[in-house]
Amino acid sequence: MLVKNCMTPNPVTVKPEDDVNVTFRMLKERRFRQAPVVKDGKLIGMVTDRDLRIAIAQENYLVVADVMSSTPVTISEDATVEAAAKIVRNCKFNALPVVSKQENLVGIITVTDIFDGLLNLLGFHSNPVRVRVKIPEGVDLYEVLKVLKACSDKIVSFSSSGESNDTFFFWLIGCDFDKVGRKLKESKLNVKVT
Repeated sequence: MLVKNCMTPNPVTVKPEDDVNVTFRMLKERRFRQAPVVKDGKLIGMVTDRDLRIAIAQENYLVVADVMSSTPVTISEDATVEAAAKIVRNCKFNALPVVSKQENLVGIITVTDIFDGLLNLLGFHSNPVRVRVKIPEGVDLYEVLKVLKACSDKIVSFSSSGESNDTFFFWLIGCDFDKVGRKLKESKLNVKVT
């Protein structure tokens, strides 16, 4: 999934000459933590509610340009959501400005947007049930997968466990667990499902 599919397009922006008090009130009213700073249609910075709070405490007349970050980290609209998640995680940001190939601001992607995108990508918005399956050595994972597929409406995702090589997690929708137990016995698969 790409950033352009998850971002908020045409984000609310502020100008470098905007008063910090007015900007802070606007962010607070809209429940934003940050805003891109734009001049003549180009992204020139990012300002956060924290930057503004610190500036307000100084009791001097300041404008956004005085307190903004003038070298904002951006992400391309054609980048993956996973790439955005890595940047946000590594830099401890709440959001990233999204730019086009021409470096024009086209959106903003927040932590919430990233979570929604990843949940969507993994199919987790449909509330699957997570199942832990212990598969002993010699049992074919594909055979277990076929049984789970036959007993469920959908297998949304699966992954191996970090805890041991024989443990896997499956996320299933509409699973008939009684049928799973019967099918595993019929197939003589010595598998533990919890």
